[in-house]
Amino acid sequence: MRKSLLAVSVLAAMPLLSATAHAEESPISANVALVSDYQYRGFSQTSENMALQGGFDYAHESGFYVGTWGSNVSWLSDGRSDVSSSLEVDIYGGYSTEMSGVGIDVGLLQYLYPGHYPDGYNSADTLEGYVGVSYGPVTLKVSHAFTDLFGIDDSDGSQYYDLSASHDIGGISLSAHVGRQKVEGGGSYNDWSLGAGTSLVGLDFGLTYTDTDVDDADLADQRLILSVGKSF
Repeated sequence: MRKSLLAVSVLAAMPLLSATAHAEESPISANVALVSDYQYRGFSQTSENMALQGGFDYAHESGFYVGTWGSNVSWLSDGRSDVSSSLEVDIYGGYSTEMSGVGIDVGLLQYLYPGHYPDGYNSADTLEGYVGVSYGPVTLKVSHAFTDLFGIDDSDGSQYYDLSASHDIGGISLSAHVGRQKVEGGGSYNDWSLGAGTSLVGLDFGLTYTDTDVDDADLADQRLILSVGKSF
């Protein structure tokens, strides 16, 4: 469910959903990363195990962009012998622009989980639309699910609110994030993270602390996540 290199916030925030910071030489960019745990919206997607992730982006000078990103996952098949799914593939596209110093980003994101599922299984594939507004180092993004949210029955219409900020100090990128997941018909919870990242010998290194206010799920407990990656 996450998008991009995740070298600083690992989910976070899903840098995949932004069309900024592409190399001027080419509208095409790519990224690859190894993370100690793939967490998304506060929950581990890999049972607190490592994940290999990567993606491609195309950003047109007009502001329109498309991209894809993938990662190994385990949350669908953990504890189930009738489900075979270990991959997440995200496909997204949108439009990003800036007006009077205010950045605006709108688009669609399709989460896909290819694999084998039993008859009657509610698909985890999810389509979300998002709107992001940024000013200076602060970004507020709202995502809205047009389908059931990651396989939860009757959860279409669920929303996620993401408030994040970042700041560079002496070659170190600091980030902070607070999110709220509202599940239609199923309650809500909050998640938050603090991260730091830097580049050395051509690689991007990150360390992130993440936690939630969910009390009955081990995969939503606090943890530290390490990442190393590279953008092309």
